[in-house]
Amino acid sequence: PIVITLLLSAAVSADVNISSVITAPRTLLVGEALYLFCQVDGNYNTCGWESPLNHTIYPDELDPDADDIVPFPGFNCGIIVLRVKEEHEGHWACVATTDEGFEYKGGDIFVRPVASWPGVIANVSSPLFGKWGVWGEAQLCPPNSFADSITLKSEAPTTGDNTAANGLILPCRQQGGELRTSISSTVGDFGTWREPVTCPIPEYIHKFQLRVETENAFDDTAVNDIKVTCTHYPEDVLDGGGETWGVWGDWASCPDDSAVCGIQTKVEPYLGVVDDDTALNDVRLFCCNTVW
Repeated sequence: PIVITLLLSAAVSADVNISSVITAPRTLLVGEALYLFCQVDGNYNTCGWESPLNHTIYPDELDPDADDIVPFPGFNCGIIVLRVKEEHEGHWACVATTDEGFEYKGGDIFVRPVASWPGVIANVSSPLFGKWGVWGEAQLCPPNSFADSITLKSEAPTTGDNTAANGLILPCRQQGGELRTSISSTVGDFGTWREPVTCPIPEYIHKFQLRVETENAFDDTAVNDIKVTCTHYPEDVLDGGGETWGVWGDWASCPDDSAVCGIQTKVEPYLGVVDDDTALNDVRLFCCNTVW
């Protein structure tokens, strides 16, 4: 059987096994790169991408050094449109021909002017948080980029003063698939960076939950851990891998058709050897539209 793996959605033959599929169209800004994943395995003759201009692009015929469309390394039928233009808007489909006919899977791409980017539409906060510290500077992803993973900095339990969670890093990925940059806000002085937890490409963080130890008579730690879920995969919960003091608060969610695109953290600065440090006390995430 033919097996096609890609990241766009449409109906295909029941004989084809497809994974890692977008469940909604993608919106790109003019000039973004569009990564079109497609891996075909099995007894096929040719494979390529049918573009909105009604011609098929074959990766094995492309020049890797071209300045418009190049093969996507690691995917035998994948291609990268390096700079999207308005003419690239429309339906894209990965097509594999066989002796019996062809199999395909695809989806719609919308291209918008850079000036149309609506920016931040909301900010969301956990209903459970620590009481100490000051808010750091907010950082936002580049236009049409969204956080698709989190990396938590946390201090493991010690025999002395504990602080637990100290900060977060959010990588920003454009809707076309390109990883542009990573953002953070204030980060505490203690702990180590844990392993990143990542949404499946091309999904993004949609809601989050904090584990917080409220004030007590002994060693306070405030935020201990964070969990997130991804757009279109709300049942899959990603855990930041922090500490276990405190309790989980309720979820804080971005509005529909939006995802996390910025972060601001509230951190208590280092107080000194004899004082009770808490480091990360609160997290505010910003949301931007994924469809407009």
